[in-house]
Amino acid sequence: MERRAVERVRGTQDYWSPEADALETILRDLEACFAAFGYRRVEVPVLEPAELHLRKSGLEIVSKLYAFEDQGGRQLCLRPELTASVVRAVVTRPPARLPVKVFSSGPVFRYERPARGRYRQFTQAGVELIGAEGPLADAEVLALAMQALERLGVCDFRVTIGHVGLLGQLLARLGLTSRLRTFLLDSMEEVRRHGAAYVRQRLQELDPELFELSAAEANGQPGTGEGSPDGVEQVVATVLEQVGAGAGGVLQFQRRRPEEVVARLSEKLRRRAYGEAVERALAFTERLGAVAGPASEVLDRGGALLAEYALDEAPLHDLRQTLTLLESFGVELGRVTLDLGLSRGLQYYTGMVFEIDHAGLGSESQLCGGGRYDDLARALGARQPIPALGFAFGLERLMLALQAEGRGLGTAGEREAGGVFVVAASPAEQSYAAKVAQVLRAGGVPAYLEVSRRGLRASLAYADREGFARVAIVGEAEAREGTVRLHEMAGGEERVVPLSEAAALGRGGCSR
Repeated sequence: MERRAVERVRGTQDYWSPEADALETILRDLEACFAAFGYRRVEVPVLEPAELHLRKSGLEIVSKLYAFEDQGGRQLCLRPELTASVVRAVVTRPPARLPVKVFSSGPVFRYERPARGRYRQFTQAGVELIGAEGPLADAEVLALAMQALERLGVCDFRVTIGHVGLLGQLLARLGLTSRLRTFLLDSMEEVRRHGAAYVRQRLQELDPELFELSAAEANGQPGTGEGSPDGVEQVVATVLEQVGAGAGGVLQFQRRRPEEVVARLSEKLRRRAYGEAVERALAFTERLGAVAGPASEVLDRGGALLAEYALDEAPLHDLRQTLTLLESFGVELGRVTLDLGLSRGLQYYTGMVFEIDHAGLGSESQLCGGGRYDDLARALGARQPIPALGFAFGLERLMLALQAEGRGLGTAGEREAGGVFVVAASPAEQSYAAKVAQVLRAGGVPAYLEVSRRGLRASLAYADREGFARVAIVGEAEAREGTVRLHEMAGGEERVVPLSEAAALGRGGCSR
């Protein structure tokens, strides 16, 4: 029989105390903050239909999906995030009234390249506000995310806010196919990192015939027209009719039917129109990505850019109002910057988006991300769109952020300050020691009973290493008289108390 140890799956973690306790404390504090804002718990399955995320999650999620076929031939996946599952639950079991404020938490799974702060299984906790639209809802969700961090004691964080609807407006006006719109929305961050030429090259690799450009356009100048390809066939057919290219004309000589020529020429014109529209979209995306910084400056520059492209400034008005409302929540706006090129990498976002980053975490600095996703419910089967927004924290990142700020994970003594280590002085007192532990627990005091047959000296040394503030020593006299000898680890002070009083004293001590 093979004796090789079974290793854990790459990209997953085993957490022992104190890390496991720290993660539990972080989750408990986050959920208390969510509840204070009126959000209520919802639990969703770890296992979901793969279609749930293939419909609207975008390449960032789909490319990292743990998907498989079960024994019944169904395509399933491990959930890569929580939002889609919560919205699916709302669609399949509609609430009696809207809006609905819920929070959820639990493990999620993505096939990531493992690194510090980036894992293939990690823990999310977040909120969803479903059925509310407008800047007040946006401001509440943003304020909740920031106040949750403050409750945890995370100080060195920054909030970046953007709006996906700015690019969405232009793409809708250009008349591009759904596939092209999706590609361009997913490429916002790549345009900023690598430039429009990089994204153009990627698109040409996918569709080599898309760009039939003039010399000026090939040098990166955007086309001048809005370029909707609709109605191309009608235009081509009309032109052919006017030049006499009918059944008895040139086309017959070339042995091509009129409808074949119409289809061929219209396809060429359509591709050219799409190419010009894509160039215009890339130029706008590149300029939009450069509009980032303090709110007042960004709103002014963004307004000028939208006016140049004749786009509606309503998204900027919403952002301005959201920032004003944030101050009413007591948010420190000095932590906030605007970035009109922020995209979040998820296809389902439609409006305001935001990220919260920590300066001490290097390349994996994001603690929280979220935004508005008004079309997601419709994509998942709702009869009509339902306005919604939310966010999620990564708990492992939060733990690293606390460590980066020097807060560490605490010591076992700090966690167990109200707990008692119970040890029998000899085997004869083990029965009474078990009774003492039960009395302490019944009184609300965590009690760790020594069960490994260590001697008294070794037991005290173990309790010291584990950070217990006090030890309940049970010897022959204590068993006979119904008392407990409480030993304070900090200074070695001891006192004998009746068993009936031990629980109250066990709760009252201080940690070292």
